[in-house]
Amino acid sequence: MTILTLLLLLTQGVPIAPAPALTDYTIGVQDVLNVTVFGEPDASRAGVVVDTDGTIDCPYIGRLKASGLTTRALEQQVKQRLSKGLFVNPSVTIDVVRYRSKTVTVQGMVRSPGEFKLEGNVSIMSVLAQAGSMTSDAGSYVVITRYAGAEAGATAGAEPVAQQIRVPRRDLESGRAQTITLQDRDTIFVPKAETIFVLGYVRQTGPILYEDGLTVERALSLAGGATERAATGRITIERTVDGKLLKIKARMSDVVQPNDTIKVPQRIL
Repeated sequence: MTILTLLLLLTQGVPIAPAPALTDYTIGVQDVLNVTVFGEPDASRAGVVVDTDGTIDCPYIGRLKASGLTTRALEQQVKQRLSKGLFVNPSVTIDVVRYRSKTVTVQGMVRSPGEFKLEGNVSIMSVLAQAGSMTSDAGSYVVITRYAGAEAGATAGAEPVAQQIRVPRRDLESGRAQTITLQDRDTIFVPKAETIFVLGYVRQTGPILYEDGLTVERALSLAGGATERAATGRITIERTVDGKLLKIKARMSDVVQPNDTIKVPQRIL
């Protein structure tokens, strides 16, 4: 460390160590920020708390709306305000020091359901891991219920509007769901697995866990396959619709629905 660098640190003071940079993080009330203007210690401030009205107090600028903005958007706001006759092209960095208390609720087929705190951008996968992961009888998808208007910065008096996001289990298991981040007051529901039944001339009759996009061919495979005596050209699906039992002639490519019964008859000798 050079003497010049040491002097700069001493003149600016020692700010609170920032959390990892999250340029797409949406700032909320009670977040704590470091506002740094490079080379301008008088214009910088450490440990700035976002007030209940969603604003922060910055040197040379005064009150500035922060809640509801991303850290990058707030950097641009501060830069624009400082550029108005004060500094020439200032370099501004906003770091989140401490995150406000945000929570999500996990319900359903997980080992430890409950309420969990969020710090920064947290993915659905990490929260499910905190909840002990899904149980063996969990379903083929997870539902996130999100209330638009619940986040800080929403219009005052606006009624929250529920939005549901369905996440396939296969996306969780493959890691594709890692990009799905959670918001304050989200509810994650993991339903119990639904089933279908495969009966007749298959190697293992009985219930099979339903999965999105399950076809007749896939169901037979999960049942161990058809036997040599099976008439695979005369397979039927029994399905209850509005209280009425329907019998549907099935093709191998047909997609089944939860609670369907697939019947594989005997081949006529």
